[in-house]
Amino acid sequence: MQTMKQQPQFVYIAFDVFPSKKGAATHINHCLKALQQTFDTGLLICLGNDDMPKFQFDNERNIYVYRWKEKIINFLERTAKFQNAVSKLLESSLCDDVQLIHFRDIWGGLPVIQSAKNIKTVFEVNAFNHIELPNRYPNISTSAINKIKNLELFCIKNADTIITPSKVTKQFITQFASIDSNKISVVANGVTIYKSKDISGNNLKPLSYILYFGALQKWQGIKTLLKALKELENSNIRLVLCSSVPEKRTGIYQELAASIGVSHKIDWLFELDKESLSKVISNAILTVAPLAACNRNIVQGCNPLKILESLAYGTPVVASNLPVVTEIITDNITGFLVLPDRPELLGRKIKALLEEPEKLQRVGQNGKNTIEKNYLWKYQETKMMNTYKTLLEYA
Repeated sequence: MQTMKQQPQFVYIAFDVFPSKKGAATHINHCLKALQQTFDTGLLICLGNDDMPKFQFDNERNIYVYRWKEKIINFLERTAKFQNAVSKLLESSLCDDVQLIHFRDIWGGLPVIQSAKNIKTVFEVNAFNHIELPNRYPNISTSAINKIKNLELFCIKNADTIITPSKVTKQFITQFASIDSNKISVVANGVTIYKSKDISGNNLKPLSYILYFGALQKWQGIKTLLKALKELENSNIRLVLCSSVPEKRTGIYQELAASIGVSHKIDWLFELDKESLSKVISNAILTVAPLAACNRNIVQGCNPLKILESLAYGTPVVASNLPVVTEIITDNITGFLVLPDRPELLGRKIKALLEEPEKLQRVGQNGKNTIEKNYLWKYQETKMMNTYKTLLEYA
């Protein structure tokens, strides 16, 4: 006779595909681990692609997984449909024993807060749609942005606890929503150090290239990096550009590199797994995180995973001198800082550092020590577990 599965005691909601190669999926994975160490059984509500089951029980994690998979082109229509699906699931008998719900966006949060159930809530604020969406959808109306801003305020004010990965973001939330900063806990991104493996067909020689890895959004400063590469025209050093998105979605950047005249200096890699990526990071002379000086980085804040992951392997980082970066890096001690959006300065800084291998090695080791003491995922998971337990104590 088949054993009856226990009802979920927690729900985690994310308007993101899981699993995937994106940084968001890494964060979801570790939030789930913290929840799994706090509760027996859970429910993950997320997005899915055609290859993923719509509903399953993950025996390894001991969680139910519901993936919303409707194909709706209009973003706001898509979020509305997702909210309806979340509401129906929360009202079902499956969720009768739920004690805590953790959500990472307003699309999952609205149906939770509007629910009549007395359940403790954690809002994980990594970004704000009223800041991000105009970059993604330039034609979005002002009235839609204002409505979204009000929905964000509603979720922040009504959630029991807020967690966020950056001190800059915490400060913004406090001012934006006029709430007590004690309601907000900073839980930085973390790092898992993977055992490296070689990439099939890869002929990259150790210490022959500088590296950018991750997503390619405008705020990441990719254009600045490509222009900076002109300063290295006469060197043998190449740029490896390791994209977390498929090759078909990088055409605009490959065209940009060609128009700037640096495409011959770039080797592209796409959607590597963590073990393969760790090898590419470990073998780089340095990595570059040329974050742009825009609202997304300066006002809203972020906690750049690419910086943490690079330092974890002892590979030094050259990054934009922004508050979100100086939370992690001390210039010339655990990394190197340059003014943002200044390609010539960035290129010259990299060129100068290539002449100082001992300094690069020393700073890289300092960065690695910082990660091992402060930023491993086990530390961040413990912080999240403490948040959950504190909430439940006052339930």
